[in-house]
Amino acid sequence: MADVTKIDDNSGYDIQVLNESHLAQILYLQEIIVKNLSDPTIYFAEPTQFFHKQIAIEKSVIGLFQKKQLVGFHIASFPDLNEENLGIDIGIIQEEYLQVAQVGPLAVHPDHRKRGLFSKLLAKHLQMIKEMGYKHVCATVAPDNYPSIKGFIDNGFAIRQLKIKFNNLLRYVMYLDLENCLKQPQYSVRVLGTDTESQKFMISLGFYGYDALKNENGFDIVFGRDEMIV
Repeated sequence: MADVTKIDDNSGYDIQVLNESHLAQILYLQEIIVKNLSDPTIYFAEPTQFFHKQIAIEKSVIGLFQKKQLVGFHIASFPDLNEENLGIDIGIIQEEYLQVAQVGPLAVHPDHRKRGLFSKLLAKHLQMIKEMGYKHVCATVAPDNYPSIKGFIDNGFAIRQLKIKFNNLLRYVMYLDLENCLKQPQYSVRVLGTDTESQKFMISLGFYGYDALKNENGFDIVFGRDEMIV
């Protein structure tokens, strides 16, 4: 029997590890999510083969259910020494590549958004990843996907890189150290969320994005670092 975690007794939501029997529900949910995208570059629809592969890996795929209906899923990957290890992009030392886990895609049905379910699903998987002995967690997020950016930041992630990644799309590479909490930086600067060139420059100077704040026209990314540039 699947290990079920109740996340809200009143709402009826629960989280459990998924297996091959859930594949059809995963693909159907992904289809709904893709059809409701305002920007098709925000989410890359994974092929059936991808989910087959991930489900075979222990604790790689978890799902969010309400009344036995799958309304969200989250994937964790363990790249080992594979060249697609995101730890390479953010400068993790080679000796610790085996301690890197990668999360995503994370998807919630459009009818169930704005209820904090993104964070609850992510937090549950992060707990499992930590219990499995991993130290580093990375993720890629579209730079105009404010809800996902904010969801990752609220769970302790920071923006460490901004570059063209898988499927030739521009993505933030976000990072979480499971052993050390991200501290409030000593110096900070706000950059328009749409100004990706300035963001790349800030990152090149050693700044990292640690917050996302809405403004009248969209949102800003707040970058910080602990040392003054001289």
